[in-house]
Amino acid sequence: MDSVVTAAQTLGVYLDNKQQSQFKRYRELIELRNKQFNLTGLKTWEKIREELFIRSLRVLAPAGGNVPTREWFEGKQAIDVGTGAGIPGIVLKIAVPELQITLIDSNKKRTNFLTEVVNALELNDAHVVNGRAEEIAQEIDHREKYDLVLARAVARLNELAELTIPFANIGGTIILPKSRGVEEEVKEAAVAADILGAAPAITIEVNKPGDSPPDDMVYWMKISPTP
Repeated sequence: MDSVVTAAQTLGVYLDNKQQSQFKRYRELIELRNKQFNLTGLKTWEKIREELFIRSLRVLAPAGGNVPTREWFEGKQAIDVGTGAGIPGIVLKIAVPELQITLIDSNKKRTNFLTEVVNALELNDAHVVNGRAEEIAQEIDHREKYDLVLARAVARLNELAELTIPFANIGGTIILPKSRGVEEEVKEAAVAADILGAAPAITIEVNKPGDSPPDDMVYWMKISPTP
């Protein structure tokens, strides 16, 4: 876990013994349940550590301003859309325990796994919801209820706009980690994002922590209600 601890430190997040133990147990559960639940195609601890844990921590990278990153996330109501094995939601919840997180996925096996993780790691204010994002976003308990919306998915931004922006409250932020070269996707999604209530996207290249290729973090701020 040393490299995960070091990666977090570069972002001003210092993992105590409990958090380090939670990361270790999370890793063990992924490795134990991967074949049963089809959680990830990554087969080695080195790949899981780099691509799932450390790369997820990049969401905590400063996006400007003077507020320390960890403090910005503390206490926020967040939702991770299409979370799969809990990426990045579980990673961020371990790193910032004060974050309140809802994890949604349409795959029942994966949400069963996430429930096991939440219980095993004793994560407070972490909730698992099974269902399709576009349907859950219509529910009064979830529509425009979140300060922070996350999605680390292979879908294009125009699709992610429809799946994520409806969850954000006015003034809320949507953060979407994408591989580099996302400019055309941003343009393609601009009209949909505007209709759904988001300000024009801001894109910031993030290359640390970790040794993976740089990511583009796409940020939308919700400025008006979703129709």
